[in-house]
Amino acid sequence: KKDTREVVAIKCVAKKSLNKASVENLLTEIEILKGIRHPHIVQLKDFQWDSDNIYLIMEFCAGGDLSRFIHTRRILPEKVARVFMQQLASALQFLHERNISHLDLKPQNILLSSLEKPHLKLADFGFAQHMSPWDEKHVLRGSPLYMAPEMVCQRQYDARVDLWSVGVILYEALFGQPPFASRSFSELEEKIRSNRVIELPLRPPLSRDCRDLLQRLLERDPNRRISFQDFFAHPWVDLEHMPSRESLARATALVVQAVKKDQDGEAAAALSLYCQALDFFVPALH
Repeated sequence: KKDTREVVAIKCVAKKSLNKASVENLLTEIEILKGIRHPHIVQLKDFQWDSDNIYLIMEFCAGGDLSRFIHTRRILPEKVARVFMQQLASALQFLHERNISHLDLKPQNILLSSLEKPHLKLADFGFAQHMSPWDEKHVLRGSPLYMAPEMVCQRQYDARVDLWSVGVILYEALFGQPPFASRSFSELEEKIRSNRVIELPLRPPLSRDCRDLLQRLLERDPNRRISFQDFFAHPWVDLEHMPSRESLARATALVVQAVKKDQDGEAAAALSLYCQALDFFVPALH
């Protein structure tokens, strides 16, 4: 932009390359992104077109994508993976509250704001859909390595496929490759269609909460998979206490209440409020 000298990213789509399905996907992406403002979702600033191309003018993310970030480091420490997972969960909670499913979650579609102090930005909403909790879809969408088994096997699925993809992303971040890494598509398909439980490697050692979350996300049966609400509230994710302006404000308000109780001689009530405030303050210090 000339007036602000803002750096942006431009996604250029050639009109002649578009078929009916890709036009619908592009329109859905524009329609969803133009109404969204969230710190962990890439921002669509504008869109334009000429006789040959359609241009999506996006927020610029200087840190590249999560796939490159993981593979240049081989694996991520659990502490780093947890911060990233909280940020991704925050974006998914925002979408879930608006009945939006991404349907193509993978490290390549998660951008980093920078490499110095990276913040995740969920991107590429080309396959995203408005889906109520009871909605079912039948069209194959996404990338096979990150697709939920019910999408591949039954071709019948709902919003819970995004939770499986989150599990695959977390597995890859912690162990260096997805659970179904394969040499060929036929090998990949066999692993997806298998009923074998996904076993987590013993190395590197992970916390009990982290292993529990991974196993519950990577549950082949969507009816036994962790729910969205349980995912957001899981001790390893704990979105309620995720560091943010809102959580800091809640912590500060609790301290103010605690001080008043202290001054009124209600020591037990004051202590309880101080402890509640710490639940918000402590994550912000890490």
